[in-house]
Amino acid sequence: MSNPISVVGGSYFEECNYPRKCLSRGSGGRAASLLSSWLKDVTFHTYLGPDLKPIFDDFATSFQFKLQAYSKESDICFRYRYPLSIPSIHGSYNCPIEDINPIRTENTLVFGMLEQRPVVHSRTVVYDPQNGSNAEVFDSNGSTADKIAYVVSYSEGVALTAKRDPENIADELLSLQNVEVVIVKCGPAGALVVSCAEKGWVKAMPTQSVFKVGTGDIFSTAFAMCWIVLQKSPLLAAWFASFTVAEYVNSATDRIPASLIETLLSDAERKLEEHGHSKKSELPEETIYLAGPFFNTAEQWIIDEVRESLIDMGFNVFSPIHDVGEGDIDYVATSDLLGLENSSAVLAILNGIDCGTVFEIGYARALSIPVIVVAESVDERHLTMILGSGCSVTTDLTTGIYKVCWELMENQSE
Repeated sequence: MSNPISVVGGSYFEECNYPRKCLSRGSGGRAASLLSSWLKDVTFHTYLGPDLKPIFDDFATSFQFKLQAYSKESDICFRYRYPLSIPSIHGSYNCPIEDINPIRTENTLVFGMLEQRPVVHSRTVVYDPQNGSNAEVFDSNGSTADKIAYVVSYSEGVALTAKRDPENIADELLSLQNVEVVIVKCGPAGALVVSCAEKGWVKAMPTQSVFKVGTGDIFSTAFAMCWIVLQKSPLLAAWFASFTVAEYVNSATDRIPASLIETLLSDAERKLEEHGHSKKSELPEETIYLAGPFFNTAEQWIIDEVRESLIDMGFNVFSPIHDVGEGDIDYVATSDLLGLENSSAVLAILNGIDCGTVFEIGYARALSIPVIVVAESVDERHLTMILGSGCSVTTDLTTGIYKVCWELMENQSE
């Protein structure tokens, strides 16, 4: 596979508190890392400040891609409390940057950037606008391409088109000049793929663990690899991207061996044959019961964070402290248990071995309600009955959140 491909995107420091992980990547750096593990001819165009420049020089040498670095005065760091949290951004992205001539390439993966995005003139482009509600269309800075594929998150699609239905977003973007493919990623509901020749939904692949930072970057990169380099159809390329993301979140590494390409492609072909041009995976109306202590600042923060994450993904959540509150013991207990009985899955935050949470877990299992337990700092000796009663236990908060979502999604599809 000698087909050359270029990447244009940002390079940033990334820190995640738990699970603890410190990387020098950014969307562009992550794409260069993955593509260079598959291809010999990868060129990465990016802006680098004085701290990241020597790191990326070594990075390019070690991973054997060409680095075209343009200077800027300072670097940027993204800091995450955990992989699903909104990162805090440190450093200025309005600092002076080097003026450069337009980048001219054959095949290009282009990411939106916090800094000014360089002008790109290319034959074929996969464009991931990034930047959420601040997303911009590809040609907003004068960039051109003969053939363009947009890969957007739902929020980016809304920002770009002012439409709220994924199919309307796709139709609006397809009407732009030289756009041949649009993918609208809709979280647990999957991703809509639309081109002139085909339309269908690609499902997210459940995994044993989840490291969420950078999954969108990996999806766009794998799609570009399959659509541009392997020259597969957009729908097959999107399935390939979904399986590649699953490999990434399970292994938490963006260096995926080239030997796995055939396996990932075979899995994608099988899923495409099974699902064909499937419809959107509608989110279940059933409720997730959120069990966990809320008796100090840290405990309440986790409950708030998990609840907001589940709601943001479109799920219904019953949280005792939010939906019942505190008060008369009989009223609170009766109302909480009624909420539990009317739920279809439980996500239990077990840190601290709170007796109320342990009771709720047991009550749920007695009713045959599936329970996902997050036990970040719990001695295994205290988990005997929980493991023995069929609960799924993880030490990672992000993984727990996704597992309870997948539990409901899988139950709905049965």
